Amino acid sequence: MARRPRKRRRRNAGAAAGEGPDCFSHITEDVLRCILSRLPTRSAATLAAVSRHFRQEIPPLLDRVDSLSVQEPHVHVPLRDTPPLLLRRLALAPHRAIPPSSFRQMLDRAAQHGVSELSFRLTRRARLPKNALSVKSLSVLFLETCAVPPWSEVACPCLRTLKLHRVAIHQEIINKILASASCLDTIEMVYCTGLGTGRGGDCTVESSSVRNLVFRPTLKLEGIKIRAPALRTVTLYTRGKVKRLELMPAPDVRKAYLHIAKSRTIMEPFKIRPFLDAGARLDCLTLRGHAMKVLSSEYEDIPKLTIMFQDLRILSVSLDLSSAQQTIFLLKLLESCPNLQKFSVSAAGTDYDLDLPPSTDHERLASISCLTSSLVQFKFRGFKPEEYQKELMVFLLTKGKKLKKVGVEFEQRQADAVKRILSVRRAPIEKISTKFGSIHMELEYS
Repeated sequence: MARRPRKRRRRNAGAAAGEGPDCFSHITEDVLRCILSRLPTRSAATLAAVSRHFRQEIPPLLDRVDSLSVQEPHVHVPLRDTPPLLLRRLALAPHRAIPPSSFRQMLDRAAQHGVSELSFRLTRRARLPKNALSVKSLSVLFLETCAVPPWSEVACPCLRTLKLHRVAIHQEIINKILASASCLDTIEMVYCTGLGTGRGGDCTVESSSVRNLVFRPTLKLEGIKIRAPALRTVTLYTRGKVKRLELMPAPDVRKAYLHIAKSRTIMEPFKIRPFLDAGARLDCLTLRGHAMKVLSSEYEDIPKLTIMFQDLRILSVSLDLSSAQQTIFLLKLLESCPNLQKFSVSAAGTDYDLDLPPSTDHERLASISCLTSSLVQFKFRGFKPEEYQKELMVFLLTKGKKLKKVGVEFEQRQADAVKRILSVRRAPIEKISTKFGSIHMELEYS
């Protein structure tokens, strides 16, 4: 039998233990502490395995607390004064019977230890300590179900993320925060009250650094002004009492979700057209509620959009198909999206008793390049086998060269008629599901 060759051990000269240059034992404690302060807790602990010297020196230097949750102000927490600890996150959620002002001293101590994330959650809208917005090392601030006193001290220059959920806060405090946080990147305002003056008032978000915005107003808010030219993503909702809406242009916006509610009162003209005209770099656009109605009235005076959305890949709209104005604007929008890949339509307000728009212009549909050359996925919610919707569906099924997936949601009593329409193009894979009395059919083509 042939003997197996023995594996050679790779061993360089001077590689034995105790030989070769020592690059770690001469690092002083101050330099090592400076290195550890710039690393996450897990990475700093892993560094101790590099050498024997580090295994002896690093554990005593890991004086930090990664996350700390406190419910009582006088509970013993490991925040001694010397040497200072590095505290990353502090979450305060006191009981209803504990006044939030009793946490003032703890916030001062946390500020001395360099806390970077602060979360304050109350069971009722009690006032926060006045120093909650004056921690200069904060990069993330999350306030939920609380009230910010008007006399609060605002000094948070390192703030990058601000989340306000069900917070009572005055417009003056918001202006101070936005002015102080010059590097603010993300802001979420969900059901915040106390904005503006009077019972309703307006809310203004004006910042040159904010890139991500989520805004959901309360029922009483009457005006919204968003002035953030550096936006990348925006999610904006309105409520029925909103009379004024101003959305300033953001040339670099990539993703926009606009949900415009039906106004209960006489409203002033909404200003959304400048925002859409400047969104040449949009990648995803979603229009919900009455957004299509508002935009169709703003673009009614022009036969074609002046902007081309070359980067737009995903378009989702909700519209009233019984409105010729909204349908024409949809065609204008599709003509401006030559590279569209995913298209979703949610039909709303269509009724058999209403007069539908005239039959589809096949020449205009054929001139929309995205429907025939780039569209990959199409979804139709609330589909009804009527003349206009039927012709649109048949056109997409027969002319879509790259169409791979079609989803249709319709009423159960219309199943036979819808299946006859979809039979113009046989699909190898069919999936059918039922939910809340509606049938959802998904077709996949090879």
